[in-house]
Amino acid sequence: MTNKIRCVIVDDEKHAIALLSTYISNMPNLELIKTYNNPVHALSEINKKDRIDILFLDIEMPDISGMELAVSLKPKTKSIIFTSAYEKYALKAFDVRANHYLVKPIKQAKFSQSVMEVVEQDLPRLHKCLKNAVFFKTGEKGKLTKVKKQDIIYFEGAGNYVKMVTTKGDPLVYLTLVDVEKIFKDDLFFRIHRSHVINAKKIDKVTGNLIYFKSGHKLQMTEYYKKNLINYFEENTIETGRF
Repeated sequence: MTNKIRCVIVDDEKHAIALLSTYISNMPNLELIKTYNNPVHALSEINKKDRIDILFLDIEMPDISGMELAVSLKPKTKSIIFTSAYEKYALKAFDVRANHYLVKPIKQAKFSQSVMEVVEQDLPRLHKCLKNAVFFKTGEKGKLTKVKKQDIIYFEGAGNYVKMVTTKGDPLVYLTLVDVEKIFKDDLFFRIHRSHVINAKKIDKVTGNLIYFKSGHKLQMTEYYKKNLINYFEENTIETGRF
């Protein structure tokens, strides 16, 4: 199964499809799986078994408007971004639960920013979808970086950002430690300090309140946060009956 964000474009103008296709190809984490210049064909061909993460919809199209199409296709896609030459439909767009609204002409920077905002809103779902990896918005404009969970050692609060310490490098990501806890709540990540969330799978040993990692890093945990991690150790300690 692909780990990329799967996209579909519906627009009756071929040059608009070509432009959005180029923008999608410039973002390595996106995959364009289908384009339609006929909304009727889109309605009849897109079905529930197709996994669509982002649907890009024009509004003024023949036979079926983008608004009507959005209502029909909403159950079959995770997110909808309208792309229209008219601002007047913006309020109605959110009545049909659109995730974003882009006014043509659309520049790459604005397109990338909107996509990243949609992805960030849906980070918990993407986390579950990808199973072994997550996407993070880093300091490089217009870019989402995929990181394997097995490579993450710990997160460290750094002002308005979080430093993600991994086996591949230490990028700054646009998250808070509260966000990190939510994203990884079903994994073995634990808050050990007001400034640190760690991956328990990377621990080598614990001595007192000092945690030593297989990578050579070490961190101090505080009494306030240590309970959950200690409970995890106790639940996974093998009792041999020998002293």
